[in-house]
Amino acid sequence: MLKTANLRTIADNVDQVAIRQYLINRGILSLREQELQGIVRLVSYFAGEQVDLNHVYIGYSMPEISKEFDLLLFDKSHHIINIELKSDVNYAEEKVEKQLINNKYYLAAVATSVKLFTYNSDSDRLYTLNHQNKLTSFSMLSMASFLNSEFYKRMIAFKSVDLGDLDQIFNAKSYLVSPFQQTFEFLKGNYTLTHHQRLLQDEMLATQNSGIYAVRTPAGIGKPLMLYDTFKQVRKVNAALLVHVGKLNATQEGLRRHQGWQILPIRQFIKKLKAAKLQAFDYIFVDEAQKLSVKNVNTMCRYFAKNTAIVFLIGDPNQKSKTSDNNNYYFSTIMPAFGNENVKALKLTHSAFDTKK
Repeated sequence: MLKTANLRTIADNVDQVAIRQYLINRGILSLREQELQGIVRLVSYFAGEQVDLNHVYIGYSMPEISKEFDLLLFDKSHHIINIELKSDVNYAEEKVEKQLINNKYYLAAVATSVKLFTYNSDSDRLYTLNHQNKLTSFSMLSMASFLNSEFYKRMIAFKSVDLGDLDQIFNAKSYLVSPFQQTFEFLKGNYTLTHHQRLLQDEMLATQNSGIYAVRTPAGIGKPLMLYDTFKQVRKVNAALLVHVGKLNATQEGLRRHQGWQILPIRQFIKKLKAAKLQAFDYIFVDEAQKLSVKNVNTMCRYFAKNTAIVFLIGDPNQKSKTSDNNNYYFSTIMPAFGNENVKALKLTHSAFDTKK
């Protein structure tokens, strides 16, 4: 468990061998040397003891989401100060602004108020967001500017406390949405993906060769959000189609009519394949693929052996159909072929039961 640390203790003993053990004892295991030096330089601006630099969470990472914050300070009323550390004089201000806005989204869910800062130790410049979420900054080399800054005044007045295990405060479920039940929040991007969702998404997006790929999504991973976020990203720069195995629900119809999403139910999709009337797509995502029949998969294999596209059949092999014992359902036949993989390429020139070794 990550424990709070004293920034003065770190700065005063940075050259001592014992400082590493101090960090380990506080659960601070991933602090890089440049971040350590950034802390030392930041502390040097607070020479007096009037600024409380104790009870600071260093390098806290939210569970499941893997969202990390460099420095977090809480008071007893759950006001938060977040300080991010940079050590590159050429670090882009656009990235600073984007990170602070992103941090604000996560922290606001658990805070009474949030103040966000980024300190670049190479340029001795401090950044923050104004009320319009626009980046402002000043040089800390000017002592007058520093002493009159909002940063200094807030640090002087702030009384940080130890809140114990932050995992009990940050609940990943607070940041997850359903594209079907919270469609407006989904379209605005007010959500995040868990670590496991991002890993699977990255594996899919890394696929570059045309073909059909079976994608295993274990129960509980939050497949709808992962899939719809992936589709939302891909369709910005590629021709993309989403196929639902079943009838379209109200949200899917709405996305198709009002957002311009290309979405088809499986019957229309298969009908277009058989008639060779499907328009060209770079990516095709087939959702609820565990419900696909072997016959339908073979139709896809024949079609995409002659037509290029990256096709993902996305489903849970362990999920049984309510109307069948799965003997005629495709995913149940290839479950042993997955092994430890989540994305498996299919052979298009043979039966749909075959997978590439």
